This record gives sequence, C-alpha cells and structure tokens, in this order.
Amino acid sequence: MGKSFVLGFMEASVAQTGNPSKLPIKLFITTSSPVSVKVSITAPLAKTLYRGENITVKRGAVMEVTLPKTLRNLGAVRSNNAVFIASSDEIAVFGINEAHQSTDGFLGLPVDVLGMQYYVPSFYSNSQNFYKSAILLVGTNDRTMINIQIKINNGNSVYLETKHYRNGDWLNTTINRYEVIQLHCRGDLTGTFVQSSHKISVFGGATVTSIGVGKTRDHIEEQIPPLNVWGKHFAVSPIPDTNPNLLRILASANDTTVSVNSMTHNLESGEFYDTLVQTAFLVSSNKPILTIQYVPSGSNGHEGDPAMTLVPPIEQSNVFYSFLTPMSSTNTNFTNIFLFIMEGSSYNHLLLDNKPLQQQEFLNIVYSANVTTGYIKLSPGSHTLEHSSGIVPFGGILYGGMMHESYAYPIGQRLTPMYKDCILTSMEVGDGLDNDCDGKVDEEICGDFTDNDGDGIIDEDCIEETKSTHNILDTTDTTTDTAITTGFMRTKRSTNTKFLTTVNIPRTSGVSAMATTRISDIHVQHKTTTSTRLPQTKAGSTSTVITSIVNNKRMTFDTISKPITTMKTATRKIPTHIIGKDSYTFEDLRTQEWLIYAEYATVGTVTLIIIGALGICCKKCCILLKRADDDDDNEETNANSRKSHFIRRKLFSNSLRSVHW
Repeated sequence: MGKSFVLGFMEASVAQTGNPSKLPIKLFITTSSPVSVKVSITAPLAKTLYRGENITVKRGAVMEVTLPKTLRNLGAVRSNNAVFIASSDEIAVFGINEAHQSTDGFLGLPVDVLGMQYYVPSFYSNSQNFYKSAILLVGTNDRTMINIQIKINNGNSVYLETKHYRNGDWLNTTINRYEVIQLHCRGDLTGTFVQSSHKISVFGGATVTSIGVGKTRDHIEEQIPPLNVWGKHFAVSPIPDTNPNLLRILASANDTTVSVNSMTHNLESGEFYDTLVQTAFLVSSNKPILTIQYVPSGSNGHEGDPAMTLVPPIEQSNVFYSFLTPMSSTNTNFTNIFLFIMEGSSYNHLLLDNKPLQQQEFLNIVYSANVTTGYIKLSPGSHTLEHSSGIVPFGGILYGGMMHESYAYPIGQRLTPMYKDCILTSMEVGDGLDNDCDGKVDEEICGDFTDNDGDGIIDEDCIEETKSTHNILDTTDTTTDTAITTGFMRTKRSTNTKFLTTVNIPRTSGVSAMATTRISDIHVQHKTTTSTRLPQTKAGSTSTVITSIVNNKRMTFDTISKPITTMKTATRKIPTHIIGKDSYTFEDLRTQEWLIYAEYATVGTVTLIIIGALGICCKKCCILLKRADDDDDNEETNANSRKSHFIRRKLFSNSLRSVHW
C-alpha cells in the first residue's frame, strides 16, 4: 500500500483481430485504514483527455473508477498519458486493462517502493502477426535518464522515434514526470534490462497473445517490482481447471543457482528458465529472482484464456488484504478463486470477510517443507482476507476465468528491500523495518508480554493493535502437537512495505548479492556515474546509495550498495539486551518512555522558572518608574503652591482666600 502512485496502461488488443481496445480502463481502490481516506485521480499532462476526480474509500470496501480509453497507449510511442493517484492515507490500487474478450490486471506499486533497476518479463507467441510483446515505462521525475539494453529472442527489433534497436543494443533516452514510453515488437522481450537515474514505473506483458497449445488469446500485463525487492523463496501451484501452467524464472544476477522441484539450474543476469506447473512445488535460489506464472490458452475442455501473474515471494507475504473481483469485458461474472501460499499449516485460520472458513472450503491443500498451498472459491464482489492471529503472513494470487477470457494478479505483497546487509536500528512501533535483523518485520505484538517470534526478547520489533481476542494456532512445525495461545489486537498493515519470515540476511559489512549485478567482466573503458537513493520504507529508515557504472560499448554494470542509517527514537520498555549490564550509556536508556517524560518535565520546569523570574523583574521595574513619575508630579504641585503664597504676600493680602485679578 502507499499514498502516491504513477501508473500507465499499455496497449490492449482485441483477441480476434488485434485491433486496439475500445473499452475503458478501470481502477479498483481500497484501504486498510480505520478512517475514511480521500483519493485524487488525475492525468496531469492529459487533462483534455481526463479531468480527474476525487473519491473517498473506507476499510473493507473497494471503489471502482473508470478512466477513458484514450489514456491507453497505442504503438511504439512517447505520450503524456500517465495517471497520478494521491491519497490522505495508505491505499491499495489494482489496474484492469481490457479489450473485447481480453482482460488482465495488475497490482499497482506506490512511488516510494519503485526503483531504478529492472529486468522485465513479457511473453510472445508467433501464432499471429498481430501478437506483440510490450514494455511500458512511466517517469516520476523530470529529466530522468534511461538506459535500456534490449533483449529479443529472435531477429526482430524494437522501434522508437525513427530508430531500430536489436538484441543487445542500448536504447538511451530521457523521460519526464508523467511521461510514458511504450516499446513493443514481434519477439519476446523477457530479460530486457532498464536502468534509470530516478525512480520509474515499469510494466511488462503482451498486447495480446496465445500461450501453449490452445488457440484462445488474451491481453497480459503486470507492473514489475525493482530488483531490490525480488525474493528467493516461492511456492507454486497450478491454477485449477486449466491446462498445465508455465512458470518463468528470471535471474537478477550472474551465478544464480535455482532449485526447482529438487532440480538445480544455473542462470546469468537477465536469463530465464521455463518449466511447466502441473502440481504444487517449491522454488528457491541463492540470489534474488522473479517468478512469473502464465495461464495457458483454453483447449481440450479447459476454459479460460491466457493470463500473466507474478508469484509473490514467501518472505514478502502480508497479513491482511482487501480486493474486488473484476467483471468480464462483456459485463458478466468470472469464476473467481484465491490461490494462497503460506508458511506453516494454520491455513484453516484464514478469515474471509471477517468470518472463518469451513474445512471443506479449502481445496487442493498441499503441505511440503513447512509451506502450505491451496485455494478457495470466491463470490463476485468486494472481499477481505486475513489470518485470525493478526501476525501470521500469507500471500496469494487472485484468478478469474470463463470461456475465452481470464485474469490473474497478486492480491498484494510487501515490497521490503531485503537481501542487503542488515543494520540494527532503534524501533518505532509498526515502522515496517527489520529492527533486530532476524529476517522478520514487525513480528511482535506490542504490550502482550509474549515472545511472539521465539528469540528470547519481548517487543524488540513490534506493532500495536486496536482490538483483542484469543486464538489457538497450530505450530508451523507439524511434527509436534504443541499449540501457541496468543492474545492479540489488530490494526491496518501495509501490503507492500513489510515482510514476515525467516531468511538468511548477512550481518557483515560489504556488498550483498542483491547489491551487485555484473553483466560482463570486461574492463570498463567508457564510464558514466549516477548517484541516487533507493526508496525508503519510511522517512528516516535505512536507505541505500547506489553508484552505477555503465559501459555502453559492451555492457558492464556494477552496482555498489552502501547502507546509510538514521536512528529513530521509540517509546518502549527497557530492552532485554541491556538488562544485567554493569553500566549503561545514555543511548541505551534514551528510548525509554520514563526518560523521555523526565526530559519534557525538566525542560518545562526550567522554562516556567525563567518566565516567572522575567515577570517579577518587569513588575518591579514598572513600580519604580511609577514612583518616579509620582515624585515629579508632587514636586510640581508644591512649587505651584509656594508660588501662589508668594504672590499673595506680594500684594499685601490679609486674607487666605484666593486673589482675583
């Protein structure tokens, strides 16, 4: 979730002919905030196409916003058709891009989690000459430099502004805020590398395509996360009642070793590996990867159409989701399911629309290596999904299918930069950071006096909740019968800024695997250097300075990540790690609530004393001045009196009465 989104909509073509879509664009907007959220939707550089509108969204409800079809980008173009969304509190945004019998959607990524390095997935089938893979870029800052290394799997080229670019060529250009660049070609653009000097939004997919042996066609697209939030651990399960799905694994760095269903494969940066998904299995790697699941064309009695979705990393799972199932291009309902993925076996504690699910509603449950996958059916409309514990994360994919049409996209995920050197930081309640470097974020519940994550420390990285209940959860280790009783309270949680799982995060200084990407070992001769900052989860949290070196002759791209941390002050109990010390530093105690109040009281007392002293001094000065004025007035009166008596005596007056002239 976020408060600011800059989105674009790529070309979507009619399935039968490849002609541009004539249907409008849709946005679904929701929030987990307990208060009403004001949202503004505009097209800042295309006001003649869309005047914009303001809406209000509430927790658990989803608002649908219709945008004109003219904001959709057509062809290999540069346009001003970006959509800007701003809100008063955190919201989730889903985009729906459809043509006749051709629909797909994406999870919108807020500006604060966008990045400057991307490898882009797409898809291409050569069955029809109007099939095209596509990449769309949207600027968030003026004068943003973009360097794109084109990757095409056949001899075709990308065309932009009178120039053709073939496989391995560099397309160097600039983009301004709310400007859009769309690239497409008759070839697969998967593995195309995008580097920018400022944050940009990136989308990948195809204008329309078929997938697999079937002949049905559909538009596919997703908004792509930057490299710094890719994951290493995934659970994959086929979409029910479809042909075998295709899984594509895209590598972010050289020497990536991927384990797929107990088999290993080696990939270099920008390379990908395809495999069929017929049963549930696990995927893991030694370096961050992106996994994309493609639903194939309908055939042999299977309904549905091509669809493309990112598979959320297990370590980026969240605890609460709000979403709306879309309608088809013909305004009829899809058959909708939620495909869930979670660590542990407490799937039967999932709540749909605040109500527990019956055991028979969980379908195709598979448990392996402490990971559970399965799915539930969903009625059309608005829904919420959460775990009854309030702290157990899960992820998943929303899918809808019918004859000749389907869609698929993640219902949400955290987007926390994970695989870099972790630095211990002071905690703020619910700050979305891994404060204690245990590979988990906000894993404790503040004030429940329970070691929720089992590390021997209480409330070292916690979040406050707003209502309480009690539940008994199965342990994630099914080899024992132990149960955990947890008292908890719930609150809103971001779907894109936090993760909750155990991963191996290096604690030593140096460059992490995520921070270094080497495309070639050739010595750099022609260098350009840019410095910028990766997006922060919150102001004042850990950020990263990136120095990029690009060799435009034969690409060598090195990224060196240097953590920069600003410490925050939080209010909590004395940390366990300082109990028992012989001595304490001021910083050990500074974050304690009682000391903060003592500081405020001391400052306030001193201020009152100073003000009181100044008031007394001013009062005394006023009294002295008044007395001086009174003395002057008395002296003048006495002088006048003496003068009158002198005059009377001068005139030889025998009376004390006044003399009349």
